[in-house]
Amino acid sequence: MIPTPVSKSPLERFADDPHHKPILLGALLVLSTLALYWRVSHYQFLVFDDKPYVTENIHVNRGVTLAGVVWSFTSFREGNWHPVTWLSHMADCQWFGLRPGPPHIVNVFLHAANALLLFLLLQRATGAVLRSFFVAALFALHPLNVETVAWVAERKSLLSMFFSLLTIAAYGWYISRPDGMKYLLVVVVFSLALMSKPMAVSLPLVLLLLDYWPLARKTDLSFRRRWTTLSIEKLPLFLMSMASCIVTVAAQRAGGAMEGSITRPISVRIENAFLSYITYVGKTLWPSNLSVFYPQPEKPWPWPDVLAAAVILLAITAASLYLRRFRYLATGWCLFLITLVPVIGIVQVGNQSMADRYAYVPCIGLFLILAWGLYDVALAMAVPRPVTALVALAAVFALAVATSRYLPYWQNGVALLTRAAAIANRPDFIIEEALADALSREGHDTEAYQHYGAACTVRPGYPLCHFNMAEILFRHHQLRDALDQVEIAGSLTGDQGLKLACLTRSGAILLALGNYQAARVKLAAALQVDPNNHDALGLLQRIPDQSGQLR
Repeated sequence: MIPTPVSKSPLERFADDPHHKPILLGALLVLSTLALYWRVSHYQFLVFDDKPYVTENIHVNRGVTLAGVVWSFTSFREGNWHPVTWLSHMADCQWFGLRPGPPHIVNVFLHAANALLLFLLLQRATGAVLRSFFVAALFALHPLNVETVAWVAERKSLLSMFFSLLTIAAYGWYISRPDGMKYLLVVVVFSLALMSKPMAVSLPLVLLLLDYWPLARKTDLSFRRRWTTLSIEKLPLFLMSMASCIVTVAAQRAGGAMEGSITRPISVRIENAFLSYITYVGKTLWPSNLSVFYPQPEKPWPWPDVLAAAVILLAITAASLYLRRFRYLATGWCLFLITLVPVIGIVQVGNQSMADRYAYVPCIGLFLILAWGLYDVALAMAVPRPVTALVALAAVFALAVATSRYLPYWQNGVALLTRAAAIANRPDFIIEEALADALSREGHDTEAYQHYGAACTVRPGYPLCHFNMAEILFRHHQLRDALDQVEIAGSLTGDQGLKLACLTRSGAILLALGNYQAARVKLAAALQVDPNNHDALGLLQRIPDQSGQLR
């Protein structure tokens, strides 16, 4: 008797259709990302960058206004020109106020969208659905990307990646049947990527890499003619990148972000670049000891380490170019190298030796090599496909677990910077000051005072540490000690804003001590800096005249 076939449900028929596989995998990718990161909806704003980007930026936290839009396109605040990022933060404040949860969730959705776009673009270009999914899953769940997702101020990296992927999508549409309007769309979306974060300047070179693999464009032409034609095609994009570089350098000089490059010799920066490349590879393959801040070394790097790093980089580069049969090697490795160039430290911006957030885009190149390399190795060794799939699934699961364990450090500044101090394993001025700020914000004045003191010890000539110590002492009515610290801060600073704050606080302390004449002198000096300063004017009115009457 022939058994009666069991009819499949509509859901089963949908899943069995190979054309629906990308839809199912894409949904799984998004849901996994949201499930892993959803806890950040309960996380706080951080003292690192969230203050100048959102909570204490009056142009942003007022929401979307005409004046704010004009400011976003004309400001070099925080050493960057990224108006799209400013507008995004303004929109957050317009819709959610200054609640920290919703901006964190916006970051999570952007990260999920980036992972989905990466998957769809890869599988469309290569036809390899499962390998493309593996790359996107590594990207979505890797702990190296926690910094970019869980930090509200890193919205710029998420937006830049989002518009960069849309640029690649528009480029794919353009090359299917080239015309001017399609190319204009590429230009417009690329400009949005640049106006989100200038790290996107390397995107025209990435498009050339994609022309090599997986798109394999113009293969009928000779080598020289092929790459000349493809490069000329992207000339407007290269010009846009050059313009963005010029504006960025001007912005960073205006914001003082490039001061470190003046004090560090170029040889030291090159040595740090070689070692940072190797460290990024190591943290991608084995993501341990992740931190929000990696300080510059106190001593020069040992030359054997630098030489070994340079040899390893050159060897991998030579191998990826030599093994032309495996084109994904050259594309993946060069994508990693090229997209890190703007932030590798040759032009030093800030005081960090490297940063996890800088690997958000470059790590995709390494993920490409891992996914396609694992497939080729399994094919050569005749490994059954279920075994290969199990290995890939185990790797993704292990990374998700690592991310889940690392995420709680980002819930507040105290937890995050305590970890950074432990990872650094030595006193660092920036970590100590930021940890003290976070502790002070949480009301832990005793611990904050100790860390401000440690920051002053590491960098004795830095006035803000002394001023913050004075503020804590003043709050606890230790007026004599507070006056000593604020006088030290005033003697060290050349900044007019801090000098004004020191004079005003000195006047308040002297007033509390009953030294009215000295208080009057300090407040008069403050009013010479800013005649309309309300704090100084208010304190002057509290000083009694010779008859004992208040003014």
